[in-house]
Amino acid sequence: MATTFPAALSPGKTRAIRNLHVLHDVLEATEMAGRIWIFGGLLLGWTREGDLLGHDCDDFDFAYHDDDAERFESIFPTLAEAGFELHRRFPHVTGVATEHAFRRDGVKFDFFRLETHGDRFRYCSYGLYAGGRGITNVIEIPAQPLEECRLIGRTWLKVRDHEAELEALYGDWRTPRPNWDYMHNPSIVEQRQDWDEPRSYVTP
Repeated sequence: MATTFPAALSPGKTRAIRNLHVLHDVLEATEMAGRIWIFGGLLLGWTREGDLLGHDCDDFDFAYHDDDAERFESIFPTLAEAGFELHRRFPHVTGVATEHAFRRDGVKFDFFRLETHGDRFRYCSYGLYAGGRGITNVIEIPAQPLEECRLIGRTWLKVRDHEAELEALYGDWRTPRPNWDYMHNPSIVEQRQDWDEPRSYVTP
């Protein structure tokens, strides 16, 4: 049955929810069911607003354990059949991947590979500084077990202490900051100038 949406929703939010529903239902039918959790802005929206962030409806983050890396890549054909195009593979299209970016219907979905180091999760993000310098950010946040939550009519997984994770990712997460820049993540423990942006594109 097709999902119906309140008339008051913006076209962008309607599109976001529709695509998130598709993603959720596809994942639940794969070996990654129960192994991927909401991350970043999705978790912030659930915690602070009980909804998607109003200013961020075209880019959504998820996380999975390093141990599930092969299992995650094994479902790529299923994601492709459902219309999710693998757009970028970080840091590069070859070698070990730490992040995959898919897109569908104008919406982007980023999946971060998290490694456990003692009581911390470690992962990488990538960006550009002035002059086009490619930067790898190495980030560490508290390692936590997962639990269920409800968001946009679906059941997802999240870390148990979501406030601790949000503080690690954003600092003052309670104050809306639409211009927040992930390159200023307070939990960055190392930055390296070793990322070559053009080599991360799978498709233009």
